[in-house]
Amino acid sequence: MSAPTLSPLLTAAVQDRTSGATGVARKVLDGLAEFVHDPVTLREVVAPLPGLLPGYASMWHIARAANSDDPGPALRAIREQLDRDVEASVVTATRLLHQRGGWARTAPSSALVKAVAAQLPAGTVDAPGTEGLQPVTGLAGADAISPTRVLNIKGTLALAQSIPTIVVTTSLKLAPEDVFDGLGSPLFERIPLSAFWAVVLDGELLTPAEAGRRAAALR
Repeated sequence: MSAPTLSPLLTAAVQDRTSGATGVARKVLDGLAEFVHDPVTLREVVAPLPGLLPGYASMWHIARAANSDDPGPALRAIREQLDRDVEASVVTATRLLHQRGGWARTAPSSALVKAVAAQLPAGTVDAPGTEGLQPVTGLAGADAISPTRVLNIKGTLALAQSIPTIVVTTSLKLAPEDVFDGLGSPLFERIPLSAFWAVVLDGELLTPAEAGRRAAALR
């Protein structure tokens, strides 16, 4: 099945280049909702999505739910949990950045990063010439997190290597190592999880090692 044979909602999700991984996941979940009463069609529709959206760990979670014994509740639970987890992570990351003070530099394209940046004082995000004056903290999203690595837009590694950088994300981005190995696109790079200062996951402030153990626990 190719992208043109998908429903209009799913086609829009696959073609979305502006919403980031979380926004795309929302659109996919909303698009799949119309098929939950027909499990056979649901599984046929969801099958190509990981290949059409190869950079997103969320598609692995969504496909697993769609192929479960009771896909309707499983997909609804992901959709409801996603909104709660996004809000919690934005609140926690914003609080942390306010406590640290100074400026923030961001890796682009993450909706969660944009939401945090919008809550910071005007002129303190991606402002030139700020290094050395006050603390500068990096802020990045994630398209996938394995037990050892992060998949995100190119430029994230340089950010994490230059200043203490926080990953702001949700559990929908966690993936086992073998799943992570199959993810990616020319726009993404793989970064050692240990390169980051902290991970805000579902509103919890974790060390990179703790986040990695959450990913390793997935089966």
